[in-house]
Amino acid sequence: MPGESQTVVQDPAKTLDGLSYFIDPPHLTQPVLRPVLDYWEEKRSGRKLPLRSDIDPLELKAYLPHLFLIDALPGAEFRYRVVGGEITERYGRNSTGRTVREVYAGFPLIADWLTDMMLAVTRLARPVLASGPLTAIGKEHVLSEALHLPLADAAGSIKQIFGATCYRTRRHG
Repeated sequence: MPGESQTVVQDPAKTLDGLSYFIDPPHLTQPVLRPVLDYWEEKRSGRKLPLRSDIDPLELKAYLPHLFLIDALPGAEFRYRVVGGEITERYGRNSTGRTVREVYAGFPLIADWLTDMMLAVTRLARPVLASGPLTAIGKEHVLSEALHLPLADAAGSIKQIFGATCYRTRRHG
């Protein structure tokens, strides 16, 4: 956040099969993720976090296919509330309404890693960049980068994560 030092956390325990996440990612330049982070920063309006009511996805119309909204549920569970069309297309499924554990039922280590990453967002109240290949769906050649941004409710609790995902194909040779 402006005026604050940025901390990059790359703990080996936070890495799984090429998946990793960074708290307060520095030098975010991706043409999809940077504008979403800038929008979130603008909506903070000097506060620690923006409210969910401050976020209007239609203000990010050009990025709608890349956007997501995740509900933080009791018991360290997370449910995909909104999943953009690009994300749905890349994964070949629409995960809207399903929890992380439901979506990754056949991949419990990935479900655990995703849960750990989302808990970092909600507990630290900081932006988190997650990256790695789409191994769970057999698309190891596709790399994903997803920016996860905490949103506060009226009481100041973090009940939702807003963000965007972009993709690139790994080059071989």
